[in-house]
Amino acid sequence: MKTIRIILLVLFFSFVLLPCRPAYSLSGYIETNAIYFTHKEDIFESRNRLLLEEREDSKDWFTFYFSGRMDVLLSNRDEENNEIIGKIDDAYINFYLAKGEVKIGYSKVFWGKLDQLAPTDIVNPLDISKLFLEAERKEAKLAVPLLMVSPYFGKQSRLDLILVPFFEEGTYDELNEKSSPFNIVQFPPPLEKLPVEEELPSKNVRNMEYGGRFSSTFREIDWSIYYFRGFCDFPMYKLTYRFNPILNEFIPNTIKAEYFKYNMLGYDFELVRGKWGIRGEGAFFSDQGFQKKGILDYAKGNYFIGGFGLDRSFGDNYLNLSVLYGKIFVDDDIEEKKDEITLLGNIERKFSYETKVIKLFSIYNTMSNSIFLKGTFSIMLLESLWVDLSVGIFEGKDKDTLSKFQDSDFFFIKCKYNF
Repeated sequence: MKTIRIILLVLFFSFVLLPCRPAYSLSGYIETNAIYFTHKEDIFESRNRLLLEEREDSKDWFTFYFSGRMDVLLSNRDEENNEIIGKIDDAYINFYLAKGEVKIGYSKVFWGKLDQLAPTDIVNPLDISKLFLEAERKEAKLAVPLLMVSPYFGKQSRLDLILVPFFEEGTYDELNEKSSPFNIVQFPPPLEKLPVEEELPSKNVRNMEYGGRFSSTFREIDWSIYYFRGFCDFPMYKLTYRFNPILNEFIPNTIKAEYFKYNMLGYDFELVRGKWGIRGEGAFFSDQGFQKKGILDYAKGNYFIGGFGLDRSFGDNYLNLSVLYGKIFVDDDIEEKKDEITLLGNIERKFSYETKVIKLFSIYNTMSNSIFLKGTFSIMLLESLWVDLSVGIFEGKDKDTLSKFQDSDFFFIKCKYNF
């Protein structure tokens, strides 16, 4: 019903409010991927996508945008190997007023200054598989229903107030998540046979997500402060028990999956010194959930993550380096280390009149000694046709998030045609 209502709203604005447009010429892209997972029992996949989009700007006071996509999965997974889904990728209406803006739709919000791991960029849930397969974080974002009101304060300051009327969860993979090589949810035997009861937040006023960002410029420094109250994208798991009168003891019953509601306070800044771009960002989260160590249960605590980044272009070369420090405040023993330092690096080289690109990307957790490396070679065969060849390697033996993907190494070929 939600999708039908959104489609009807889009059709209304397309053909009623924009009747003066002489013709509609849709744009978008067609994409086909071939993926081989080396450690997942020789899994081969073909992921295919058709995305169509339409945009209209009317008289400097109104912007309409809509994009919808169809994704097709063909694979040799043991179970749930094929799937076809159709979704709204992004749809919104933006009204421009004299002293502000109003945005309404099923859309995406981009917060923060750091690139692939941005602590404050939490309004939209993520598709984790896209974080590793695609080059940019924005490709992993999933749209949410939202209303955003943005009053201006002079020419250099604005306040973005956001309301998300109901919760949308994240996913490890939109295409058959349960059998996906990127699904890291595993329970030890014999608990893997127990049913999982997922408690999604109900759709009511109490569970609405909301927040805001105030951004401004002081001299040459762009800075922002943030607040957001919402639910974690992924649940925490807890084993529940029932009394067995025959054995006269409590035995495992179900696994409960619960989404924690948190408060986030954050900041970011960005400035340019010479040829270097300097960025900083951090966020403090209260009432976060963490899996306990050695037992299927969770603990509640607080969490801070923040860091800095540098980037610079050297002719046809681009360099981006970031460092993030994370600190977990919880009394219980948990699976993750309570102090973490993560290093990120991205190197890009363009040549042959920017028709060929080499990219190297890495994430390294210094405390857990886990790493993700990805190399990509891109070549433009035609004016609108690009082919990417990628290799992704995970390494780690600890309980941190990155180590849990240690069996998800992949070879990746992508062909993308824009029209």
